[in-house]
Amino acid sequence: MKISQLRIEKIENYDPFNEHAKDNGMVTEWVARNKWGIAVAFGYTKAECIADAGRYCKLKQDGS
Repeated sequence: MKISQLRIEKIENYDPFNEHAKDNGMVTEWVARNKWGIAVAFGYTKAECIADAGRYCKLKQDGS
């Protein structure tokens, strides 16, 4: 599996107690989803999400 086969999307949630929350309480997170729409990688930044997706793809490539 390759990262290009995943769909990367930005999601926002209201969580005023999260340390990553903005002044208005919104938290931005990034998620990578496979072709079935299942979330397989996460991150608070797009770079974190893509790094996590890379680890996921490596695991899938190794047959795990």
